[in-house]
Amino acid sequence: MADESLRLSLRQAEIAILLVTAAQYAWWDLYLDLYHAAGTGLSAELDQRARTRRLIRRGVSPTAAAQELHIV
Repeated sequence: MADESLRLSLRQAEIAILLVTAAQYAWWDLYLDLYHAAGTGLSAELDQRARTRRLIRRGVSPTAAAQELHIV
């Protein structure tokens, strides 16, 4: 009976460790997704600013350049 109780306790500890590990993986996945989305948004904003500056250097008015116009 003591052997059975020890095996059951060890199994419960294994399951608890697996559950904590799975929760950590889920948390990191969520964190990395949010980090990636923030990086993508920042990159898009920096690209837009660079396009606006290029248009202004080409003679487009700052107001028109800031409206995301695409000049061909």
